[in-house]
Amino acid sequence: MRPATFLSGAALLAGALVPIAAHAEPGDSETESGVAAAQVVAMGSVHRLADLRFGAFPSPTAAATMTVNPDGSVAATGQLATTMNLFTTADGRGPGRFRIQGTNNRAFVAFLPSRVTITSGTNSMLVDRMRSNVFGNVRLDLDGKFIYTVGGRLNVPANQAPGSYRGEYTLTVLFL
Repeated sequence: MRPATFLSGAALLAGALVPIAAHAEPGDSETESGVAAAQVVAMGSVHRLADLRFGAFPSPTAAATMTVNPDGSVAATGQLATTMNLFTTADGRGPGRFRIQGTNNRAFVAFLPSRVTITSGTNSMLVDRMRSNVFGNVRLDLDGKFIYTVGGRLNVPANQAPGSYRGEYTLTVLFL
């Protein structure tokens, strides 16, 4: 008797696993449509407006520094603190300035190197502590623009050789 009970239970279970076709009455079906969407935005761009400028100054007899901040303020140490205003170039001192453009209110993150070496022939100086006027991600204004400023600290060794020193750094902007 037990084998028959097991067999009929297995047949009942197998019958439960067989799908049964559902039949709908005419007029009982519904449909709804979905939407596929995309937005194409203008490519963002970065334009250099001004270089990071430390101006002209006499070579110090002891190591000194000059800092140009992103807001344009300037501070110096050592002999540069007392002589930095004696010599200036036509464009003076000031932060680097970039115009970042794109779709209005678009978010972005910008990356600067922490340092750059500037050279004149075989002579060099280090610009470190490079900073900007923003932290984290920022949004372009309603016109799709943002002015990004860059400052840094120039390290001037004792008896630095006279010359016009230059070096390039890269500002990388990631549009979000």
